[in-house]
Amino acid sequence: MVKAGKKYEISSLTNEKVKFINSLYQRKYRKELNLFVAEGVRVCKEALENNWTIKYLLFDITNTNNLFIKNLINEVVLLGGDVIGVTPQILTKISHKSNPQNVLGVFEQKWQMLNQVLGINNIVALESVRDPGNLGTILRTMDGVGAQDCILLNECTDPFSYESVRASMGAIFNVNIIASTTKNFIKWKLNNKINLIGTSLINAIDYTKTDWKSPFVLAMGNEQQGLTDELTSACDQLIKIPMNGKSDSLNLAVSTGIALYESIRKNPN
Repeated sequence: MVKAGKKYEISSLTNEKVKFINSLYQRKYRKELNLFVAEGVRVCKEALENNWTIKYLLFDITNTNNLFIKNLINEVVLLGGDVIGVTPQILTKISHKSNPQNVLGVFEQKWQMLNQVLGINNIVALESVRDPGNLGTILRTMDGVGAQDCILLNECTDPFSYESVRASMGAIFNVNIIASTTKNFIKWKLNNKINLIGTSLINAIDYTKTDWKSPFVLAMGNEQQGLTDELTSACDQLIKIPMNGKSDSLNLAVSTGIALYESIRKNPN
């Protein structure tokens, strides 16, 4: 039986619990503590529905009459998480926003292993992606098309950062996150006979002419350099999105979305 969580209030900006949660703004503490922050009633509810472990739920004590917040509080306590009533000033400090949500949750991170990815569902591999907003938006798009596994290759930005989680709009709780090296990923790709499709400006075909046979992995590269030569050489197909204006490229998240929706256009089932 799960031990019920506690309920209490904090009003001081210098409280140790506030300092503790505020430290999760920094990647090194998120990694060390294996925790991260998500904001909003809907997002926190979605996390609980997907069986993510919540450690703390913070809510605005000036907004206690909201029925959705009341129900969320009761659910968190039953699941063993602590519920903390705080002032709007504390929420502002912890969220690092001038207009924070009424609810903020602290959750345990979840990471999957590469050998747990079966290749049944369409997958996205991101190599050395640096922008957390791009990563979060890609997770949201993946969730939209039903792609369930995101493989982060080499040194990518933290998917559990404040910026990435916000940009994902809750999709972080619906997509499996896997960390790997490019070398190990290529071995896995060969062992599982995965159709690897990468983006490139050289020797690439129009994305609408791609063979999106499943299972496939869509490989997207760093915002500035694109895919490394190592990963490009491992691709079965290289694709590009035509640029008809003066710009020579699209935003990474936009490009990923265009390619993924083309894949479900070709394979609607």
